[in-house]
Amino acid sequence: MSSGIIEAVQNKLKEKGIEEIDIRFTDLLGYWRHVTIPVASAPSDLFLRGVGFDGSTLDGMSKVESGDLALVPDPRRLYFDPFAKKRTVALFGDIVDCATGHPYSRDPRGIARKADNLLKFLGIATDSFWAPEFEFNLFDKARFWNKPGEMGYEFGSIENPGSSEDPASHGLVHPTHSGYHAMFPVDSLHDVRGDMVSRMQDAGISVKYHHHEVGRWGQSEVEVNFSPMLMSADNVMISKHIIRNVALQNDMAATFMPKPIPGEPGNGMHFHLYFEKAGERIFFNKDGYCSLSPTARSAIAGILHHARALCVFTNPSVNSYRRLVPNQEAPVYRFFSGPNRSAAIRVPAYARTPKKMRFEYRVPDGTCNPYLAMSAMLMAAIDGIKKEMVPEDMGFGPIDDNVFAQGYDTSDLTCLPTSLDEALDALAEDREFLESDDVFTPDLIDAFIDVKRKETDLFKGNPHPLEHRLYFSL
Repeated sequence: MSSGIIEAVQNKLKEKGIEEIDIRFTDLLGYWRHVTIPVASAPSDLFLRGVGFDGSTLDGMSKVESGDLALVPDPRRLYFDPFAKKRTVALFGDIVDCATGHPYSRDPRGIARKADNLLKFLGIATDSFWAPEFEFNLFDKARFWNKPGEMGYEFGSIENPGSSEDPASHGLVHPTHSGYHAMFPVDSLHDVRGDMVSRMQDAGISVKYHHHEVGRWGQSEVEVNFSPMLMSADNVMISKHIIRNVALQNDMAATFMPKPIPGEPGNGMHFHLYFEKAGERIFFNKDGYCSLSPTARSAIAGILHHARALCVFTNPSVNSYRRLVPNQEAPVYRFFSGPNRSAAIRVPAYARTPKKMRFEYRVPDGTCNPYLAMSAMLMAAIDGIKKEMVPEDMGFGPIDDNVFAQGYDTSDLTCLPTSLDEALDALAEDREFLESDDVFTPDLIDAFIDVKRKETDLFKGNPHPLEHRLYFSL
């Protein structure tokens, strides 16, 4: 890192009167972690050597006997956090192995950087650009418990149709089964989302729009514009932080949980994606299906071919598979299409010009670690391009029909996993594309699988409350 960049950052911190430096990093599971350093005691070599921490306390990060790691702040991205009481700047930390001084192989942000660099090294593209969609619920009440002899959860939303009896609702509940693009005052969350968007824009995140989603229990969406890969993944972490904190300031709880309410649409995190080479998008060909270039179709084929294994990183929770069910606003089958929203990958009808061409992968959800999910998707796309995969030849469509329509024959379609265990089995059989050029190291994949197997094991000895209703009296 050049001394000029570091000096410029240090001067900016003085100008802003910053009191604390917060170095943040993302663990394997996708949680944002941090360590805070008072500016007055920050070492002069902070941007060169970083600050040490114990990685062995975090699931899958490092072993007890070799837990010492260091966080080296990246001065190229500053986030002035408005939610801290003291004037605080947040810096993204890159994890370094203290023993070698090299980037740590299990650093999710480092993996994203390696995947992005591989795309460039292979000459496929000079940049990849990503735009996630943030879907989430805002609850007025949220509590859950799990203890011997007692378990359950309680969520509340003034927009719940059952809240019409609550005087606070003034009868303003959604009159139809869909809250999509509802207008305020029925959309009671407009101003809350507006505050979230303002905070995101203050953080340098370009927002496309926000609106009420289909779900009537306070389901919302904020969609952002495209950013280069590493910046986009960083933006995910900042955005989720902002959404949660603004919600809390409004006495609400925000959750990106894929399926918090039975019978209501789940929360996804669709990723829009395109590649550029020398400033030109390379996914456009006016003669191709939906104006897709051969490169774009091979990238699509690679993602769909590896989709079952990808789910470990794009849909890494047990709850993820409560969302991936038919007729619940989420994909189930591996195929691509034009504007067809029952497809795993769609090509928006409003984005078929040389300057707008991209495709949307609709499978992921907000429980994913964005660095790992985006890296895995990129590695699958690279594999498809390198091997010149053709989606039509592999049985991945295109299909322009609603495959959830009654009577539609789905016997020839291949499915996404129906459980996290099934996805883990798929990854165990299909992981070479991730390990190419040491982007995902074998030990990282092994560690992630081990952590997730332990997670699924937690459910094997615990009855679901629905089981008591079904079987208690048998």
